[in-house]
Amino acid sequence: MIEGRNEMKIKMISGFLICSALIMLFLNCSKEKNIDDYTVFKPLHQSETGIGFSNNLTENDSLNYFTYSYLYMGGGVAVGDINNDGLKDVFFTGNQVSNKLYLNKGNLKFEDISEKSGVSGDKRWYTGVTMADVNADGFLDIYCSVAGKFTPKSNELYINNQDGTFTEKAQEFGLADAGQSVQATFFDYDKDGDLDVYVANYPITKFNASVYVYEQKMKTVNDVETDHLYRNDNGKFTNVTNEAGVKSFGLTLSATVGDLNNDSWPDIYISNDFASPDYLYMNNQDGTFREVIKEATSHTAFYGMGVDIADFNNDGNLDVFQVDMDAKTNKRKKANMAGMNPDLFWGVVDAGFHYQYMQNCLQMNTGVFEEGNPFFSNVSRITGVSSTDWSWGPLFADFDNDGLKDLFVSNGTRREVNNRDFFNQIDDAFTIESDKTLEMSMKIPSERIDNFIYKNNGDLNFEQANKDWGIEFKGFSNGVAYADLDNDGDLEIITNNIDDKASVFQNNSSKINNYITINFEGTSNNKFGLGNRVFVTVNDETQMQELTLTRGFQSSVAPELHFGLGQANKIDELKVVWIDGSVEVKRDVSVNEILTFNHSNASLENEQFNIENTIFNSNVKDVFPEHKHDENTFDDFKYQVLLPHKMSTFGPALAVGDLNNDGLDDYFVGGAFNRIGNLFFQAENGFEKKESIFLEEDKLSEDVGALIFDADNDGDNDLYVVSGGYEFSPKSKMLQDRLYLNDGSGKFTKLSALPEMITSGSKVYNLDFNKDGKQDLLVLGRQVPGNYPASANSYLLENKSENCIVKFEDVTITSAETFKNLGMATAAIITDFNNDNVEDIIIVGEWMPIRVFENTNGTFKDVSEIMGLNKDTTGWWWSINEGDFDGDGDMDYLVGNNGLNYKYKATQDDTFDIYVNDFDNDNKKDIVLSYYNEGKQYPVRGRECSSQQNPNIKEKFKNYETFSNATLVDVYEKDALESAIHYQVKSFASVYLENKDGKFIIHELPIEAQLSSINKIQVDDYDKDGALDAIIAGNLFSSEVETPRNDGGYGLFLKGDNKGSFKAISSSENGLFIPGDVKDIEPISVHGKKYIIAGKNNDFLQFIKYD
Repeated sequence: MIEGRNEMKIKMISGFLICSALIMLFLNCSKEKNIDDYTVFKPLHQSETGIGFSNNLTENDSLNYFTYSYLYMGGGVAVGDINNDGLKDVFFTGNQVSNKLYLNKGNLKFEDISEKSGVSGDKRWYTGVTMADVNADGFLDIYCSVAGKFTPKSNELYINNQDGTFTEKAQEFGLADAGQSVQATFFDYDKDGDLDVYVANYPITKFNASVYVYEQKMKTVNDVETDHLYRNDNGKFTNVTNEAGVKSFGLTLSATVGDLNNDSWPDIYISNDFASPDYLYMNNQDGTFREVIKEATSHTAFYGMGVDIADFNNDGNLDVFQVDMDAKTNKRKKANMAGMNPDLFWGVVDAGFHYQYMQNCLQMNTGVFEEGNPFFSNVSRITGVSSTDWSWGPLFADFDNDGLKDLFVSNGTRREVNNRDFFNQIDDAFTIESDKTLEMSMKIPSERIDNFIYKNNGDLNFEQANKDWGIEFKGFSNGVAYADLDNDGDLEIITNNIDDKASVFQNNSSKINNYITINFEGTSNNKFGLGNRVFVTVNDETQMQELTLTRGFQSSVAPELHFGLGQANKIDELKVVWIDGSVEVKRDVSVNEILTFNHSNASLENEQFNIENTIFNSNVKDVFPEHKHDENTFDDFKYQVLLPHKMSTFGPALAVGDLNNDGLDDYFVGGAFNRIGNLFFQAENGFEKKESIFLEEDKLSEDVGALIFDADNDGDNDLYVVSGGYEFSPKSKMLQDRLYLNDGSGKFTKLSALPEMITSGSKVYNLDFNKDGKQDLLVLGRQVPGNYPASANSYLLENKSENCIVKFEDVTITSAETFKNLGMATAAIITDFNNDNVEDIIIVGEWMPIRVFENTNGTFKDVSEIMGLNKDTTGWWWSINEGDFDGDGDMDYLVGNNGLNYKYKATQDDTFDIYVNDFDNDNKKDIVLSYYNEGKQYPVRGRECSSQQNPNIKEKFKNYETFSNATLVDVYEKDALESAIHYQVKSFASVYLENKDGKFIIHELPIEAQLSSINKIQVDDYDKDGALDAIIAGNLFSSEVETPRNDGGYGLFLKGDNKGSFKAISSSENGLFIPGDVKDIEPISVHGKKYIIAGKNNDFLQFIKYD
């Protein structure tokens, strides 16, 4: 029958192309029109399209929210050409209404052929739908997923009879799955040439089920409460779930396929709801899969909904976007959305699941494939797509034809089942067995909200474009698909809405920008070419897409690939890579065409990969002994409930130097509270761990900083250890720093050579500020335990050692008076910023501006404002390093801030603030964090958390609704805020400080350097091109549970150019890969070879080699 399909399609396309030849000439000439002069989308009414489907819900005594909580998940959309006439048709599933199939008659007119085609269905609760050529006859079939409270629950397969009718044959084909299905995806997982299918199931589970319930169900998975993988065996489907390694319990809301590690084999991302963790199944190429979600991601969504997989940033790697239900507005965040319960959060983590947060996750594929597994960095915050309310179906596609994939997200819930006030007022006597379930269900509040569409501007920047693009619709949208319904070269959007007509948005982008559309004539059992990849190169920019049909939520798209091309009038190269590895390449391809590639024209090629040696080897195992930093357990939030992050997890201290006078680098790694630090001495065959008995008496102190230096000028190095942490009283002796004297052979003795410094510190640096030839010390104060964000003392210690008696004197008051109560200092650089051959100091910290101190005859003067650095530079600074990056002869600086990928945002107008005062008059200092939303300043935290610190908030705001409308001043009063200690951040960006004409000019580092906090910066000419480069590493894993961890960093190489600019080089290109909670990185030399040690909190040391 494939010949029939070809004949029909050839007739249609040839006619279409002949008619459109002159039109295309006109369009190509007219596409210089400004994109601002038209609207991308136009909503079409039923009277225009003939599409009148409405997924109406009718609740009753036996079927309502309290008797069937999955009532509002809605239906799906599938798009495909069911009669091979060249026009794409549309199918909708109904929950309580009949399914509908609309035949495309051209010009966006459709005919309802549901009844006569035989696909209306029966009384089943239909959910997801996908079109695929299940029986390999060249015609699309329709597979419907089924769930619901009542039976039958078996899925249905409508086989295309090639005459406009269908016959249900799920049982015959072995696909009558009865596992409470949500969706299915067809793909060739074993690459045997035919289509297999993965069925996503959502076992009925109480929404309030404990983590223990999930643990038990995951340990003993039954055959029904699992997703199912069916292998195609000569046209019949065999359940191979168990033998393929994908049998698992989870509340699956989507299963999406893509080759995530570029090995040409399809992998599967499973998005799971509630506490059940997501699963990432990597294809082992032998008919089995391995699950690697924790290895591949740093965290996932909590209430995982729909997923799309696409290369959104055109780097050749498939990325994963998963939606959740985090609201965008302050009101909906605080009135309707479930908060992150710390007990639930840590219960999930401690059960071995994953770190799961209530937010969308845009998992950017780093291109790093360790042991064949991809590694993703969640960039949803920096891209601005983290919060799209109660979301269902995300779709990446180039909606404006500019060459970048944009993003559409369907959302809305028919009833606000997380409305806190409503459920708080329900009488305790009410149960689901009562006769009032319908009445109560109908009283649950309901609010129509708009879907979200984002324009991709490139450089990890997405801009919401609903209004500008004319795609506003307030309602309850679930399933969504895109398709070029009118064959004009742009993508329409179709949504399945609850209690409303389906939406069809006509796209007009082809009037402005060019395009190419690709479809396939495949092999005998995969005629539409599922799994194929297409690479389109224009002006050295390559787009890549992979053909998979099931995308978003409960929906599927047509089997073709659409590429926007902007104003390009030709394609330099178009390469098709078939799933079997055969390749076809075309060059100098005309635009604005529909091209069909036939497998018979492709050939197997042995691609030549130029494997270049990378600068860095990040997986060194045989030189250094394994060592793990073991962090002690401590609940900081017990003492300050509204802390933004823990203050007790800043170790380990790390220092490198020659400790036994043999001319070789050794290293020290500090210990957490009640753990001792460790010394590692370099030997002939690597390193040996030395006994550290001398540290035993100080193990109750927490080691957060260390320095190897010659304290007594005797020619060998001594060891200074900074004590810090949050676990102690501010007056605890455990906060006293320590100095250990070396006898020259690596044996150390603790000295009483330091003044009393009862301060929780961070770092220590050596300098000779008075030029007497002795090494003095700068010691930074990090915090006052229990009193965040109180300023701590930093110290300037003068080396007064004489006649073999080691002594350091505190000269802070006389030589650096402003160091007292300096702030929450995190890092410093001993430098000469003004080229006067005297050591100056620059200090940075949390809630601190960048502070520059000029050394004038041994006294330090604050010249920050003179140098152009005022209070507006306040940030969460973590690191600083120097180099003459522009080659002008003076020192410039790189300064690491918290980054732009965190929940907390700040701009010049919409600042991020902290206020400290006794707001409730209980003689305790309270913390209040604030942010801006829609132009108004609000408390960051919700009513529940805020009232734990200030109980009177519950009295003042009797319910969540009133609190959700309350501004910062409404909650805490203007006078109390004005009298409070107040710090304000206007930017969290990490920066390059250019030293020019006696001022510092601030430049933001490249966007790739803003993915997380930068805790350490090292500077060197790593690529040996004569220009200084930098490597950065960081992350902040200790945030409170409503704030997702700052874990998007994985190390970055910034290539310098001697002109003050830096280019971010990808990890896949240079080999630098340092994930984890990195607190320090230090260079070390081993027998003439260069390495870097990375110290990570509560994790193993990592070792990186570079040439």
